[in-house]
Amino acid sequence: MNKKDVIRLFSGRADPPRHCYSQKEEALLLAHIQSRFGAPKRILTEAYPQDIRADAVVIAPSPERPWYALITVGMGAFVMDVPPDLIDCELERAELMFCLPPNWHVGSLREEWRWPLYWLRALAHIPAGKETWLGWGHVVPIEDSVSKRSKFSGMLLIDPAAYDREASFCEMPDGSIVNFYQVLPLFEDEVAYRRTMGTDVLLALFESRLGHRPLCVMDAARGSCIP
Repeated sequence: MNKKDVIRLFSGRADPPRHCYSQKEEALLLAHIQSRFGAPKRILTEAYPQDIRADAVVIAPSPERPWYALITVGMGAFVMDVPPDLIDCELERAELMFCLPPNWHVGSLREEWRWPLYWLRALAHIPAGKETWLGWGHVVPIEDSVSKRSKFSGMLLIDPAAYDREASFCEMPDGSIVNFYQVLPLFEDEVAYRRTMGTDVLLALFESRLGHRPLCVMDAARGSCIP
């Protein structure tokens, strides 16, 4: 925590982020999440946002979907600068999600449980912080305690694996689209395989070797899917 954050912490003041949803946009997004992903149990609020506010909606396990879903609300307030050849694809806005096992200690401050939330927020801040974009098939490398603890070395963005197609996008009042991408942690050899063979081939390999569940729920104890 830097000096500025310490002052804000003890003064009780937090400046609003530079990019915010309007009240109407945020209400529409939360309604979409409840309709397509499930009723939020709580919201883990980012205390001191700067470029965007990467809050995380927590959706508890249910009989129909026996896993936790963490979904960001705030990343899509920033309109990303996509390549010119993709301008017509409506990829400028996005939110991210993690699906976690039902026994995961969501909200815990311990590193062994907290790292999915940490990386969800870290990814959400990349476009606005670095003036770039993230979308389907992108892999972001990780080089911290997560990689040491879990052996994962990259985060792949894919369509939400266990939800219908309509869950993956939400139309805003101005007609723009906010896309939803699921975060899938990868091992180093899986990252290399995806770089050589492409995302579609890697996902097909996941399906053939591990079934649908590893794409649906993050499994920190799994092994690599590369033969």
